[in-house]
Amino acid sequence: MNNLAAFTAEGYGVLLFAKLIFGAIAVFFGILTWHKTRKSYMIFFVFGIFALYISILLQTAGYFGFIILEPLTIGSISLPLWHIFFETLPVIFFITALSLFLKSEGLF
Repeated sequence: MNNLAAFTAEGYGVLLFAKLIFGAIAVFFGILTWHKTRKSYMIFFVFGIFALYISILLQTAGYFGFIILEPLTIGSISLPLWHIFFETLPVIFFITALSLFLKSEGLF
């Protein structure tokens, strides 16, 4: 799957490229937002954007074969701990940001 035919035939490489472009734009605006705010919920929102972009970078590096994140194997069970961690980390940051926002507005 690490050849040019797989890149164009399946379309996954094009999807990763689009995610990289839009993720970079989101990180750029996240950096601008970070300098303008002191609210804790906005900081966690920006952390979520950063974690999401790191996840996209790891997906891209794994797709092109630059890194190999081996799953943890216990007996016959194989757990992709790195993938689970980097896929859920942005969601955890977004949940934290939304909870802090609701708390700051007195709604929670």
